[in-house]
This record gives sequence, C-alpha cells and structure tokens, in this order.
Amino acid sequence: MGGFFEAGAGAGGIAAPVAAVAVAAYCAVFLRLHLGRYGRIAGWPGRVTQAVLLTGIGVGAYAVWPLPGPAECAAEPLASPFSLGTLELPAGGLLRHAALAFAVAVPVGLLARHRYRRGAVSTVALGALIALAVEAVQATGVLGALPCAHRVAAVDDVLLGAAGALAGWLLGLAADRVLPRPWPGGLADLFPPGLGRRAAGHLIDLALWWYGTLAVAALAVRAGYAPPPGPEPHTAALVAAAVLFGLVQPLLRGDRCTPGRACLMLATASAGPLPEPASRPRVLGRSLLLYAPVTVLFAADLHWWALLVPIAHGLPALARADGAGLADLICGTRTATRAWTEGGALPTGLIRYAPPPEPRAPAPRAG
Repeated sequence: MGGFFEAGAGAGGIAAPVAAVAVAAYCAVFLRLHLGRYGRIAGWPGRVTQAVLLTGIGVGAYAVWPLPGPAECAAEPLASPFSLGTLELPAGGLLRHAALAFAVAVPVGLLARHRYRRGAVSTVALGALIALAVEAVQATGVLGALPCAHRVAAVDDVLLGAAGALAGWLLGLAADRVLPRPWPGGLADLFPPGLGRRAAGHLIDLALWWYGTLAVAALAVRAGYAPPPGPEPHTAALVAAAVLFGLVQPLLRGDRCTPGRACLMLATASAGPLPEPASRPRVLGRSLLLYAPVTVLFAADLHWWALLVPIAHGLPALARADGAGLADLICGTRTATRAWTEGGALPTGLIRYAPPPEPRAPAPRAG
C-alpha cells in the first residue's frame, strides 16, 4: 500500500491521489446535478451527456498526465509567448505536442455548440480559458502538489486551444444538421437502475475511499504527523473511512446509500412491492457483506482478490429481472432509484415556474 509513498510526500505521493479524487468528485457532482434536474439518462441526449462527462475527464487527464518521478522537472517551467518552436523536444515531439493541445479542445467546441448552443465567440473564449487553466496546472506543478513544474507551459497552447475549440464549434454546426436533438427532457427515474449505473456508483465510492484516504495519509506525512514512508497512516485512514461512509452513513441517510451511490441518485429499498427504503438492520447487514471484505483485503494489500466480492455480488444480478445481487438476496433488499422510494415525482429542477405579469389597466383617454 505504500506505492505512492515511494516518491516521497512532496512528489507523486500527493499529486496522483489528488488527481484521482478530483476526477471522481467531478463525475459525482456532474451526474448528481444532471440526474437531479433531468432524471434518467437515456437516448441520444444521454449519449451526449456521457460525452460531456468523458470530455471533462479527458481535459483533466491531459492537464496532469503523465505525473513525474521524484526528480523529473521541466527544464523550463514557463516558456515565453510563441516559443514552442524553440523548445528542445524529441523528433516529432513538437508536432505531437501541438496536435494534442489543438485536439483536446475540439470536443469542447463541438459540445459547446451541439449541446449547449453557444456562439462562436463564447466557445473560443471557453477553449482559451480551459487551455489557460491547463497551463496553470502544469506551470505550478499540479497546483503545488509537486515540488516543481513537471511539464513545460507555453502560451502557444492557449492559442491552439482556442483554435481547437473553434474547429469543434464548426463541427457542431454540421452535427446540428444530421444528429437528433441533444438537449435532455425530463424523464421519471422509476425503472430499476442498470448495472452500468450501479457499477459507476461503486467505482466513485472506491475512488473516493482509496485515493481520498491516500491523499489524507500523504498530507499527514508531509505535515510531520506520520513517519514516511509506510502504509500505517493509510491503513488507519482506510478503515476509519470505511466505517464512517460504508457503515454509518447509509444508516443515517433516507436513501440508505454511500456517497458515490447517492450521487447516482440510487437507493437501497426493501424487497417488497411498496416503494420504501430498506430497514436499517437489513442495510447494516448488506453493508457488512459488501464493504467489510473489501476493506480487509485492501488493507492486507490483496487488491485483486477484492474483485471477488463484486463478482460474487453481481453474478445473480445478471440473471435476475429485478437486478438483485447476492447481498440483496441475503438481506432482503433491492437497489432502486431515489425517485422510486420517494414516490416517483419528476425531477424538481427541470422547470422553473414564474407567474405571468399582471395585466396593466388601460390608460385613460384624453378628454
């Protein structure tokens, strides 16, 4: 468990888990806002929504990847404007660098036009702003998580990002002519959630749990509260977070869910026909069956063996119409949507009602 501590508390030991937590948090917030406003993700609008999510992840990965080793710093942290041609890069490296800086902004421009109906000027400004944020992350060593800038930041990349966004915007104009309407409508989120949505909730939980505790442990090492290197601080944080968010939080929430599953608007319901949350004893038993073995195996550095837990839980769900997993069958619970347990209302944030203005009295005619 000390793999991230090998580079020391001041290098990749903090940057890598912080980057992973940022991606997981972005996915959680994005999906929570979308599901809360529009309901179930389905159809072509759902595919476009997934494209927006993946584009954000891609831009974030481009900003920080690859993370360096303990002594790898950019030779020139901040290049002067229009200086890409003066950088010493391997053969073909300059072309690849420029092409990637251009290409990463193309889907941003395409989605800004096709999904959000933005104009050319605002799209170009968005592309330049995103490229500027990427350069700031690189020039500051992942916002100070690294001791030095790990990649060269050049102002040329901002111009390339703006040009890529403009090219994507033009592609969006063409997409509007041949593709269906991309904006989602309100869908009642009542059907049993699919395995993909349920797995995404567990993956967000796993990323926040593993990398979040890893970042906390690395910060404790940097601050001098724990001796470097070593897995002991991470093991303690891992067990504490599993108890707090895996066992205690589901008992306190109305949807009986962990943070990641709650962001996916899921709920642990009773196995009966009535739309109601599962009882707390059943939820506690389900949480122990799912999270206790995973915690023990992760703490013992048996990460791959932990895959047996979701496999054993998910195999019955593949064969059953209600999607009940092994832990659900044992404890008498089912995974449902929050809308189902709350009565099946439409998303509340979709329509904002404003009363019409009161009619004015006609002005008196001049006598």
